[in-house]
Amino acid sequence: MKKHPFMTVLTVVLLFLSIGVFAQEKANQGAKDVIGNVPTNEHINAFRAENVISSKVINLEGQGIGTIDDLVIDIDTGGVVYAVLEFGGFIGFGDKLFAVPWESLTAVPAEGIFILDQSKAKLEKAPGFEKDNWPDIGDRSWQAGIYAFYRHHAVPQRPPAAPPAPEKQVRHPGYQQGYPAYRGGGYPGAWQDLYGEIFNPKTIDTVTGEIVKIQYYEEIMLILYTDAKKPVLVALGPTGYFEGQRKVLKPGNKVTVTGSRVIADDTPYLIATKIKEGNEEMQVRDKEGHPIWMGWTKIK
Repeated sequence: MKKHPFMTVLTVVLLFLSIGVFAQEKANQGAKDVIGNVPTNEHINAFRAENVISSKVINLEGQGIGTIDDLVIDIDTGGVVYAVLEFGGFIGFGDKLFAVPWESLTAVPAEGIFILDQSKAKLEKAPGFEKDNWPDIGDRSWQAGIYAFYRHHAVPQRPPAAPPAPEKQVRHPGYQQGYPAYRGGGYPGAWQDLYGEIFNPKTIDTVTGEIVKIQYYEEIMLILYTDAKKPVLVALGPTGYFEGQRKVLKPGNKVTVTGSRVIADDTPYLIATKIKEGNEEMQVRDKEGHPIWMGWTKIK
C-alpha cells in the first residue's frame, strides 16, 4: 500500500513521543525518585506508534468499522492531530482513507480497541480520500471541515424556529410549558440545557459500564464501555455544575447511568437523569428531563 511520504516521517517521529493511548509499556518498578517530588512507580500513557497502527476501531453501535492505518502528527507540538482510518468494506468505500480528529477516538486497552464516537449513519457521510491522493493535511481550512464533521454532534444547537425538526428529534410535548426559563424560547445564560428539547421521557434506559473518557465541550459528555461490550455516549450538562463531582466522574470508574436514549445529528446519546458509582448517586435531571441545576419550580 502506498504511503504519503510526509506520513512516513511523522510515524517514525511518533515512536519517540507520548501519544496518550494503548498498549502501555511499564517503566522499571524499582526506579528511584530522582526528580524531587515526582513519585516512583507511576506511569504516563506512553505508547509506541506500531502498537496503535492496525488497531481495531468500533463505532457507537459496537460494530467493527475498520482499523487505524496511519497517524498525523503536529511536529511543532508533538501531538497527534488525526488518526487515518481504513474502513474497508464497512460502508462500501473500498480503498478510501478517512482522517479522524484524535479527540474523536477513545482507547479501551483491556479490549485492544478504539471507539470512534460516531454512528454508522453519520460515517456514511464522512469525507474521505484515495490512498494514493492525500489532501494537504496541514491546510487549516481542510482541518476546519474535518472538525466540523466529526465534532458537530458534541453540542447539539437549538434549531431555528422556521424549519420543523425531524421526527426523530421532535421536542417532547410540554417541555417548555412548566419552567419559566424556557418561556419565549430563551435559555438562561451559563446554565443552559442544550439537550432539553430532545429529551424523551418515553425512552428511559439504564446501562452499567466503565467511564473510558470524559469529553469537555460546552457540556460534559462521557463515553462508557458497558458490561455488554458496547460503547454509550452520555450527555450530562454544563461543566460548572459537575466540577465538584470528581469522585463519581472519573475515568476508570464503573457507573450505572439512567437516562433518555435519543438520536441527534445521526448520533445516539443517553441524556443522563441519574448516575450512580458505588454508594454515591448524582441526580442530573428529573424524569421529565428538567435539569436539577436549574433549581426552578413549575408554574402552578
